[in-house]
Amino acid sequence: MFRFAQGAAPLGLDPALFPVASTYQVTAQVLQTLLVANHYTGDPEVQDSLCAEWTVSDDRLVHTFVLREAHFSSGVALTADAVVQNFQRWQALATGQDTSAHAVPAQPLFAWGFGVPKPGSIDSSAVEPAPVQASPSGATTPSASASASVSPSASAADSPHATPSVPEPALPDDKKSAQKANAAQSPAVQSFLPLVSSVVAKGNSVVVTLSRPSLAFPRILTQQAFGIIDPSLFGADQKLTGNPVGTGAFRVESFEAGMVRLLKNTHFDGPVPELDEIQISTLTSSDKRYFALMEGHIDACDQVNSSDLGQLARDGYQTPGRDPFSLVYLGLNTAHPVLKNISVRRAISHAVDRGALHQYYPQGTSDAQTLISPSFRIKANDAKDYTDRNQNMARSLLAAAGYDNQIIECYYPADVSLPWMDTPQKVYSEMVGSLIEVGLNIKPVPLPWAEYLEKSRDVSSERGITLAGFYGMYRDPYAFFGPVLAQLIAEHQVRSLITNAPTDMTTGLTKKNSDFPSSHGADSNVQISATPSPQPSYSPDPLSPEEVSASPSLSATPSPSPTAAAVAPSPRFTEVMEAIRTADSAVSVDSQRELYAKVVSQLGQFMPAVPLLNVTSKVAVSREVQGYQTEQNAIELFGKLRKL
Repeated sequence: MFRFAQGAAPLGLDPALFPVASTYQVTAQVLQTLLVANHYTGDPEVQDSLCAEWTVSDDRLVHTFVLREAHFSSGVALTADAVVQNFQRWQALATGQDTSAHAVPAQPLFAWGFGVPKPGSIDSSAVEPAPVQASPSGATTPSASASASVSPSASAADSPHATPSVPEPALPDDKKSAQKANAAQSPAVQSFLPLVSSVVAKGNSVVVTLSRPSLAFPRILTQQAFGIIDPSLFGADQKLTGNPVGTGAFRVESFEAGMVRLLKNTHFDGPVPELDEIQISTLTSSDKRYFALMEGHIDACDQVNSSDLGQLARDGYQTPGRDPFSLVYLGLNTAHPVLKNISVRRAISHAVDRGALHQYYPQGTSDAQTLISPSFRIKANDAKDYTDRNQNMARSLLAAAGYDNQIIECYYPADVSLPWMDTPQKVYSEMVGSLIEVGLNIKPVPLPWAEYLEKSRDVSSERGITLAGFYGMYRDPYAFFGPVLAQLIAEHQVRSLITNAPTDMTTGLTKKNSDFPSSHGADSNVQISATPSPQPSYSPDPLSPEEVSASPSLSATPSPSPTAAAVAPSPRFTEVMEAIRTADSAVSVDSQRELYAKVVSQLGQFMPAVPLLNVTSKVAVSREVQGYQTEQNAIELFGKLRKL
């Protein structure tokens, strides 16, 4: 028996709806994927995967997966039809009337890869092909009818991408008239064409056709969110009716009270593991995990506190580390009435004291200047312009925005240890001090792990800042952009659903369109309310960067210097997403790196989040355990372990 303790409880074992490390660490022992990431390079490959062969067409649009012989732990043989049903489920979660609002924020790749809810009834029994046409350059692009671009009649000054309609803001009569005239010329909201066009079974092969080339797609398939599950567990709503059943080396015997028992899968078609049983428990304190290991109650634990490393080494315990393939950041809700102002978001970035946070992390952790791991070697020359600590600049930006002590709530997890943050309370306390120093009024909102996961993903204008983080699940830039952009993707797509839905369609959401938060105009620098607000409430935002308020600051704060007040409008969210899609369709990793440099710069300007640290973590393993190998994504396979 191998006993492993992690710092956060798996709230569910469906990796599609609970895409967090505590769930993945369990399902990685149970589910297999179509492709597996190479341990050293991260490149997708078929070794140890469900495929005997994987080929890509010359135009890079058709991926063919030839399945090897495999059986679910129930004894049922894996078939191409079963894999297709898993693809259908992923699409149903993304486009279902009552699941999209949960699936998209939890896993942004669902919206990007499989689409979003459409008006009318949704057939979740098939993945429908999407139209594709060739661009003048010969590259495959979404058809005009399905793209998010606006008609040629739109003004050149407008955003080049359509965005969901929003309630009309309070504008002067002349601006209202111009606004209504522009709205009359704008087409209906259109969603980006889904990446996956069709999925069909051909004998023992699964053929996936994409709407455009994608470097990320095969890498996406290596992550646990897309582990293959026995379709007999899919309910009518596409949620699992029981614990997942997969083709991996182990099966779920029980899951209750934060404890998971896994037993050997007697139908496993790979090398037989030496372990007979795995017990994965939850100990939310690093002290508890340390003493449990020292007393012999567990065989290994995650998130070792730096202060314990010396004693563990002296006692002969292994303490393998992970590369800093992670990010700790402050998520900024751009639909918030204060944070929709770009000056406030940039002020927070300039105020944070990243150096003070290092004391809570193992050696190897470094300051993060962008939202992407340095290992990708993607640089933006202007990164420091938005992340260098400068308290005077932060104060000037707040004055330029008209900030006057409005409360901004900050969510952070309590009573939990995470691979990217062992002591959330201490990190929060250290971080918030630097924000208070520049005059920000931050209200702490500690949340239990389950409530934190739900509220940090909720599409709402009430949440202000979220202390968050993640480990890169696969080796592609979007593995870092996706989690940060998840709430924006959800907001954009869910608003699109509500805006376009006919009256007889049940969206699963009760809010009226006029009450739903929007951040698509968050690139503006419109003045925020000068009246201190004990409880921020949503108010409409301007439609375009051209409507930046030129009125003097209503705050009593001294006027900032001219350079500090001149804050250029940032790119719109849809522009950023289009740039990401363009980079993902690059012909090579080298050309992709150049294109993603533009994305990094755009995200720095838009500032949906403030990068804090690139984090490393360590595992402690007893002397009896042999063969433990850490992974960058903090998800290790225990089937290869043995005990003396």
